[in-house]
Amino acid sequence: MAQRTAGGRRCPGFTLIELLVVIAIIAVLIALLLPAVQAAREAARRSQCTNNLKQIGIAAHNYADAMGGFPPTAISPDTTSARPDTEQYGGWCAQILGYIEQPQVYAAYNFNLGFHLPANQTAVRTVISVYICPSTPRPPTPVAGVVKFSGKSGTPDMSLSAAPGDYFTARSFAEPWMPSSARKEWIGALDQTVHTPFQSITDGLSNTMLAYECAGKPDYYVKGKYIHGFPTPTSSQAADRWWSHGAWAGFMNMRIITFRGGQEESDGPCVINCHNGWNGVYSFHSGGINALACDGSVRFLKESTAKAVVKSFVSKAGGEILSADQF
Repeated sequence: MAQRTAGGRRCPGFTLIELLVVIAIIAVLIALLLPAVQAAREAARRSQCTNNLKQIGIAAHNYADAMGGFPPTAISPDTTSARPDTEQYGGWCAQILGYIEQPQVYAAYNFNLGFHLPANQTAVRTVISVYICPSTPRPPTPVAGVVKFSGKSGTPDMSLSAAPGDYFTARSFAEPWMPSSARKEWIGALDQTVHTPFQSITDGLSNTMLAYECAGKPDYYVKGKYIHGFPTPTSSQAADRWWSHGAWAGFMNMRIITFRGGQEESDGPCVINCHNGWNGVYSFHSGGINALACDGSVRFLKESTAKAVVKSFVSKAGGEILSADQF
């Protein structure tokens, strides 16, 4: 506001009302710009997630060129040994390490031992950015509580940790989930124990899913809401009680099923972004998830994508016809 000097002259200034108006205008501008900035940042994160999946696709193809097919989803245990049949062997992420510019980690990994054993700590604690979606709120640091077995009973060992991963392969699309006697499965691209040659994917590489997002583990989210952290001993799901399912070195392979809500509420209308628990398909992108096709291309599957389309995309030899406008 204007003030008088000792000589009687008036000095220019702002009145209180004018100052409040200026502050209000600035606040409105910030409110308008902030969502745009956040949207731009998420677009960049989603683009990086897409690039991660493309790198995984290139690595999988290079692996297939060298080995005669895509990798199996798990390194099977030696059933003739004295090891328990629940030993957690490494999965496909460990097998393609040499093709995603991680030769040192590949060399440090002992494929004759389970990923959860102390001898593999150097390798499995390594954070690999290609396996992490940048939109995930979980810190990209190793998670303590790797499973420790005594016979067939598993408990979390807080002295052992493993770095997380956000990308899974689909064992199958299963419907209905319950009762199991009525369950039908449409088998996914990768076999659990042997290599998958391209010619066995008869639906076509561009029409078959290779990998997808189930991000944020081991924290548990349902439809964007944080439910609980890790470990949660009271959960009926083993993946909530010990750390194995969601560590990149572990068994990154699940069935895809439908839900009515969280992971305990199967057989409903929801397929995408229901939850990130067992058999979930989940990302922190707005409106859907990124998914990698067997030809190396990446598609964005909207939350509204029909379950019949997801089922057809998972299936490698179902004979379904898919068009781009169905996604």
